[in-house]
Amino acid sequence: MLTLHQAGLLATPALAPLDGSIRPGELLAIVGPNGAGKSTLLSMLSGFRPAEQGELHLDGKPLREWPISELASRRALVAQQEPLGFDWRVDELVCLGCNPEQSLVAELLDDLDLTHLATRSVLSLSGGERQRVMVARGACQLLSRRSPTAKDGGLLLLDEPTSALDIGQQQRLMRQLRAWAVQRHMAVVCVLHDLNLAGTYADRVWLMHQGKRIDHGLPHQVLNPATIADVYAAELQHVEGGTQGKPLLALMP
Repeated sequence: MLTLHQAGLLATPALAPLDGSIRPGELLAIVGPNGAGKSTLLSMLSGFRPAEQGELHLDGKPLREWPISELASRRALVAQQEPLGFDWRVDELVCLGCNPEQSLVAELLDDLDLTHLATRSVLSLSGGERQRVMVARGACQLLSRRSPTAKDGGLLLLDEPTSALDIGQQQRLMRQLRAWAVQRHMAVVCVLHDLNLAGTYADRVWLMHQGKRIDHGLPHQVLNPATIADVYAAELQHVEGGTQGKPLLALMP
């Protein structure tokens, strides 16, 4: 579990201190308008940008005290855009630096509908296909390095993982992320722009605005039309028909 104790950043872009926890077995969505601090927060949660005040603890140990090699077995970050650099095959890129069992690679490729692309060059893929490959690589990093004594599947951090996907692939990816959270006992954190994806698939939501977390809780508590309209400066309406009490929002015509 990752816990935050008044953790924040002082330099630009600043991030106001916040407390919280990210637990195995759940999908947490971080939402907010452009420039709200979502990616900055994700970078701090990963340890790539150390907190300048307060403290973060992973498995009860300060995040800053984790050796890089050990930290790689407990958290993985999938950024918005990752330069590929070389003409890797898809299956080679997924297991890069992990040395996983091939059965795990095959399972992850199947999970993300990538099996038919396994031997393709990543340079030949569409943006959405590359995005799913990088998600598979992040999951492979955690699962292949998992210690036999580990109590959970680690922390998977994803920055806008659905941005290049069509609506069907968005649905399949979010369902798979929830499945990994539950079945592999991962803590999955997604920065999302699509509020309906957050409302449908997240267990909890953190709402960011101007470098602050201004609300957090269950999706139907946080993603209410009045709050979202104010934060996003948008005219919204609630749409009936969401399943299991999940909120659905639509733009006013």
